Amino acid sequence: MDHDRQDVRDERGWLGWVQLAIILGIIIFSLALTAWLAAGSSGGTSNGNGAQVTAAPVEIVRPRAASHTVQVRTTGTVRARALVSLTPEVGGQVVDVSASVRQGARFEAGETLALIDPRNYRLAVDRAGAAYADAQSALQRLEAEAGLAREEWEALYPGQPIAPLTALEPQLEAARARVTSARADLEQARLNLDRTRLRLPFDGRIAEARIELGQTLGAGQPYGEVYAIDALEIAVPLSPEELARISPAQGRPVTLTFEAGAAPGMTGTIVREGARLDDRSRLITVFILPDDAETLRPGLFANVAIEGATMAEALSLPASALAGLSEVRTVRDGRIVPVMITVLDRSGDRVIAAPFDAGEGVIVSPLPESVLGGPVTIIAERES
Repeated sequence: MDHDRQDVRDERGWLGWVQLAIILGIIIFSLALTAWLAAGSSGGTSNGNGAQVTAAPVEIVRPRAASHTVQVRTTGTVRARALVSLTPEVGGQVVDVSASVRQGARFEAGETLALIDPRNYRLAVDRAGAAYADAQSALQRLEAEAGLAREEWEALYPGQPIAPLTALEPQLEAARARVTSARADLEQARLNLDRTRLRLPFDGRIAEARIELGQTLGAGQPYGEVYAIDALEIAVPLSPEELARISPAQGRPVTLTFEAGAAPGMTGTIVREGARLDDRSRLITVFILPDDAETLRPGLFANVAIEGATMAEALSLPASALAGLSEVRTVRDGRIVPVMITVLDRSGDRVIAAPFDAGEGVIVSPLPESVLGGPVTIIAERES
């Protein structure tokens, strides 16, 4: 036990000496830097009062103009434009259920997902058909009587106008109305019979379903939710600055990859922009239509690369060249000259700027504020 305690004390003593050495090194470095900034030397230049000012050593790049395509990289989420309720339009007992009526299952447009007992609805069609036939027969009989009435009138009162009641016109109008009503009843009965087959007019996937064989369904009651596969889109929030970099956004091509290989990579197109910025995040959403939505699921995260405009001439600089948001320091006639630039794009650790006069080079090494405007010595040139 005493031996272990001795080891701990020795280790703590060794760590203490290391920390002391580090502190002394920092102090010595700080003193040396201060002496370099304050002291003159034979290699410096005069500051106008006879004192010598040391030329600060700097590293530079000489940017070259080249074409550049603006690109915004961000993330988005797959989502359905809308979830559609699985709602029967007529009620009754379910006598058949498709295997597609399961959560996550895919179905085709027009496929019968569930069949409600159609027998009562067939009887309704038969009754409506008989009523329609009876109404047509009554109308035909009345039209024949009206024809005879007109013939008799012409025989008795040639050239005299016939009275509407004598010509049976009110009765004919009523009979025609009954035929129209009976025809509508027949069409409604046929429509109800067709609606015993629960179908949807698009290829889709079941998000949720609560329909089982033998279950009695109520008309107009929801029993699950589905979405159309071609209605899947990717919602991508962008800052106003990012949106401006790819403006106009609509129609821009997009490259998509998905988390952990959950879906194959694909391309897409921005189809619309959001109507307003989010009150909290101050972001605006753009919507991407993927070229192949078959393998996607709502909620999936996507890595998004949006291509913007291509600039014929632009200068690429390391991000370390920036001093602030839009300023660089250049070397001209051996001195530091600040230059304001127009930043066109940012990509990783690079900044893309509109062409500007870089002088003898753009400084990329850090500079103390005390040397700004003073002389410099170029000690290295990095690849641009």
